Amino acid sequence: MILLVDDDVMVRLLATEALVAAGFEVMEAADGEQALALFDNYAFSLVLLDVSLGGLDGFEVCRRIRENPRGGSVPVIMLTGMDDTDSIDSAYSLGATDFVTKPLNWTLLVYRVRYALRSSATLADLETSERRLAVAQRVARLGGWIWYVEEDRCERSPICLELWGDVSPSAQSVPFGLLSRVMSPERQHLREAMERAREGEPYQMSFRVQRSDGNAVTLYEQALPVRDEFGRVVRIEGVTQDVTEREQAERRMRFLAYHDSLTGLANRQMFREMLDHTIARSGRSGKRCALLYLDLDRLKRINDSFGHTLGDQILREVASRLTSSLRSADVIAREESAHEEVVARLGGDEFTVLLTELARPDDAARVAARICAELSRPLQVAHIELVVTASVGIAIFPDNGGDPETLLRHADMAMYAAKQRGRNTYEFFTEAMQLQAVERLSLEQDLARALESGQFELHYQPQVDAASGRIVSAEALLRWLHPERGMVSPVQFIPVAEETGLIGPLGEWVVLDACRHIAKWLADGVPAVPVAVNLSAHNFRSDSLLTSIAHALESTGIPPQYLHIELTESAIMQEPEEAKLTLEALKAMGLKLSIDDFGTGYSSLSTLKQYPIDLLKIDRSFVRDLPDDASSASIVEAILALARALDLGVVAEGVETAQQRDFLAGHDCGLMQGYLFSKPLPGPAFIELLYGQAPR
Repeated sequence: MILLVDDDVMVRLLATEALVAAGFEVMEAADGEQALALFDNYAFSLVLLDVSLGGLDGFEVCRRIRENPRGGSVPVIMLTGMDDTDSIDSAYSLGATDFVTKPLNWTLLVYRVRYALRSSATLADLETSERRLAVAQRVARLGGWIWYVEEDRCERSPICLELWGDVSPSAQSVPFGLLSRVMSPERQHLREAMERAREGEPYQMSFRVQRSDGNAVTLYEQALPVRDEFGRVVRIEGVTQDVTEREQAERRMRFLAYHDSLTGLANRQMFREMLDHTIARSGRSGKRCALLYLDLDRLKRINDSFGHTLGDQILREVASRLTSSLRSADVIAREESAHEEVVARLGGDEFTVLLTELARPDDAARVAARICAELSRPLQVAHIELVVTASVGIAIFPDNGGDPETLLRHADMAMYAAKQRGRNTYEFFTEAMQLQAVERLSLEQDLARALESGQFELHYQPQVDAASGRIVSAEALLRWLHPERGMVSPVQFIPVAEETGLIGPLGEWVVLDACRHIAKWLADGVPAVPVAVNLSAHNFRSDSLLTSIAHALESTGIPPQYLHIELTESAIMQEPEEAKLTLEALKAMGLKLSIDDFGTGYSSLSTLKQYPIDLLKIDRSFVRDLPDDASSASIVEAILALARALDLGVVAEGVETAQQRDFLAGHDCGLMQGYLFSKPLPGPAFIELLYGQAPR
């Protein structure tokens, strides 16, 4: 066991860690009094003793240890400053075995301890210590050496020679004899370090070595000159370690830390660092750089249809096409180069491309157009041919932002503008986008508060029987009466609600409020009619859909035939099997089901027959040009024929003229809805409309 005496807690911590790793047991003392008390009660094989201690100094502690009957043969290694020769002389005069200069080299400290123990330990203790140290050195691939300067002779341990690989006997003892195996330019650096060590300067450095067996390894070497009592360097003690595996692991860790594991592209962290560096360099040079922000169009639909495994293959193919579509200078950044552009995957289906030293902004547009064209080519994945497109936003430094955060935000805004313009295209950032973004954020914040503060209300648009002209049902339409904005169009707030997730609670509120109105009408004796509520795809796929509708029916007590549910084709077709189960469950509750905007989606006759649908709603886009547009007329006639064949009801939306009404009635369209009959009305006005047609 070793007694370590030092009043510096960090020195004790690091020294103990190094000694324990080498197989020694260590007990610590923070001052001289504690050290002497421990020495009286425990048997120590060696004492490491700092010269400068508070209270009793190291010299006094060393003297008392030597006076102790148990301390005459225990090695005492003093810890002192590099140039404190007076302290060294005093330590020797008081019986110190050896000294180690500060700052401490922890690897060399282990060797000094070993050498001290070798001269004083019993044979059994020596064999145990040597065995532990040898095992530790071999596991760590660590070898030691001593260079005797005056003799110009070097002693290297067997492990040290193994690290260099098949060293000839003539080169083993020559200090500079192994330099020929060190690769350039490290060879000259190591030679210069060794020359300086001979003058008294310690060194530590890594270098690559070409061994005789052809393998290249990386060695790490530390060396510490040792002076005699006259201050002359008499020897240099050093250790050499094979750090090849550690270096490879660190390189791999660096790669993983800075690259996307799926595509191999730079990740968000590396991209941000490259963006910071590029902006700083462009600011100094006065040249432009461009940030392209890419988002793949409708990848979620592919993931939902074919699974994420195929989606991952698509992302890898996209990464490959991105890099190949850029000009020769637009390659993935490597750590060794600070002047190459970088293409990165930020996460999900979002990618970025950084273009440097642009002559003019149009150069970025050409790259973006090339990327869009390359990505839109059909690709084969798992025997499936798919087309994946991207929307690209472009922000230019310094025109569109002078810092990374602003540039990223503006490129992101431009990307969303490209999506709104039709996707598979690119857009430059403009100040108008900033204003739109601020307005959208304000709308999001207002929307989040609107439901809680009761700003929403339902309006009802009648659905009229074509034969009798009577109102037989109605559609509930959501309206937002903002205290400052006034009436906000659903065209504005519904997309925001869908993107922010507010469409979920908003859809549940619509169902519940419609049921409350129906219940009140029935209780008041109003000649009520069934009300249709349109569910978003988000609400339809929600786990709480059936529970929330059941709660609305039970809490209001209305007969289920008074509630109709409308769904879009796309909501049903995204997950057909699950949709079928949900529709059957809704049907089992006694609800009527209809497909809204029929004809704009991709339902086929075979799939339509699988679902328990009661009614089709012809989209207003087909009704608008009736009866003059032959194409619209043909589509409407086909939908009506399909409905008759499947025994389904039909509602034509957007009927605004008598000519449209007459055409639809002439082709046996059962129900119509539109401004020709009535605009959507608040509840009280709709009730008046119902009373107006009721028999008196």
